[in-house]
Amino acid sequence: MYNQPSILVIDDETYICESCNRIFSQAGYKVDTCINPDNGFRQALMNNYNAIVLDLKLGKKDGISLLKGIRKKKPEVPVVIITGYPTKESKKMSAELGVLDYILKPFEPTELLEPIQKITFKEPAVSYKTIYTQVDIKSRTYYRFFESSWFNLESDGLIRIGGHLSNLLNTTIESITLPEPGSIIYRGLPLAEVTLSNKTKQIIPSAVCGKITKVNSNLRKDPSVLEKSVNQESWIAIVNPENPEEDIKESEIRKILFLGRKSNKEKDYFNQLIQMGYNTIKANSIDKAIEVINKEKIKVVVLDAITFMDKGPEYVKRIKQECNITKIIGLNNPNSKFEILYRENRIFYYGVNPISNKEMADVLNCAFCDKRHSEILESNKPSLLPKTISKISITNRYGKKVALLAYDDLLQNNQGIGYLLIRNLIDRSYPIEAVHCRSRKSLSDTTEIQNILNEKEKNDRVIIIHNKNLNRIPGSIIKKIEEYGNSSGADNIITTISIQPPVCYKIIFDNITTRSLADLIINEMTSNLRITDK
Repeated sequence: MYNQPSILVIDDETYICESCNRIFSQAGYKVDTCINPDNGFRQALMNNYNAIVLDLKLGKKDGISLLKGIRKKKPEVPVVIITGYPTKESKKMSAELGVLDYILKPFEPTELLEPIQKITFKEPAVSYKTIYTQVDIKSRTYYRFFESSWFNLESDGLIRIGGHLSNLLNTTIESITLPEPGSIIYRGLPLAEVTLSNKTKQIIPSAVCGKITKVNSNLRKDPSVLEKSVNQESWIAIVNPENPEEDIKESEIRKILFLGRKSNKEKDYFNQLIQMGYNTIKANSIDKAIEVINKEKIKVVVLDAITFMDKGPEYVKRIKQECNITKIIGLNNPNSKFEILYRENRIFYYGVNPISNKEMADVLNCAFCDKRHSEILESNKPSLLPKTISKISITNRYGKKVALLAYDDLLQNNQGIGYLLIRNLIDRSYPIEAVHCRSRKSLSDTTEIQNILNEKEKNDRVIIIHNKNLNRIPGSIIKKIEEYGNSSGADNIITTISIQPPVCYKIIFDNITTRSLADLIINEMTSNLRITDK
């Protein structure tokens, strides 16, 4: 049975505790936090935590002294030290007391998660230190997924990318807008845009970052190929990847267990899943199925209900009882007398023959993609400040002073990209300075020329984000990086990110685009970029 691992965080700063709680909770951990070191010490001794995160500066208390007390009673509990005041002495003492890691504030979420994941059930899905040329040739036959998009390695090191569309059951594809060869694409930002017969549009995000070398021109002639979700035919582009290690880290091989006995229909279902790029494992008995689900950490089970008759609902009960967080998709004939039993067991989806590729792609996309797609990216907290943010300043962990200048009302403190930026920077423990404004600012304003010069003089990095008609899909960007000098030196960088706005110019993107834009901007602010990295 599944036991949720638990973490204790002891830090006298409330916002650090809140950040840690958010980071670990989203990764599947049970989290207790304490801002009072005495209470934290008592909790550490009273409970069997899988790990403890401990600050070194706890007001009048000393984290090392607290750690010594914990070690006397619980010498084996893993401890991670976090501190904004590192010293050789405290690092040496921490090592002598057997800490798992010694992490400096401000920290990245992955820095905090990775040492904990190594000793609990949450192991990293992929070693991102593995590069594509080192990947076992067998793994190349599996597709990797990012949100609703996928990619696969070509023999020459290039990457073939595409995506699955949803909500196509009552509509068809009329046309598709493809990227241009030579253009740069970014993970999570638009790769292609599809126009449907009901006049709505769907964005297919890119699964990787890199330069387009070729597009599938057949899609322009017959965009309905995308509806089949057969990856070998419906690919969109071939890309020369910029950072394949990061592409692996941010993607996943999606495993499905197919539970069914031999039949023609079973073969059809199985081949359908393979053609969609899923790593599909067969099982023909419930005992074997449960063994594989737990061993391989399977998230989705497709059950051929036709071949199991009255046993099927019983198998569903066993899977739900003995396996953790597994979604079950049942496929059956119309008017089956067992349908009500499946529905009573609250399976994820119950489908009846014939199951089209459209329907299967839609269901699997919903099963694997998390609830962030529908999450409302806004805050309901009242604020007396103007909503528009014109500047965010931080000093990143490399000691670089960074100013982000935002134009065209792109950043709002209560929603969208601006809301995510502020929240994520706080999560990473960055002290931030935000400037709000009541009137819309444009990069073309004459006063902004001097303002940018002033920011270049005060900062090591300046990042400008603004709207610009690029004749591309809304949410697409062009990034320009230049070097500049000031009184502190010449090794400074200004990055201009031009964003294609929606037609209506009201800055509302879908959740994937919004999150990816925020992530890209945060990476620009917090990285140690050099001009040679362009």
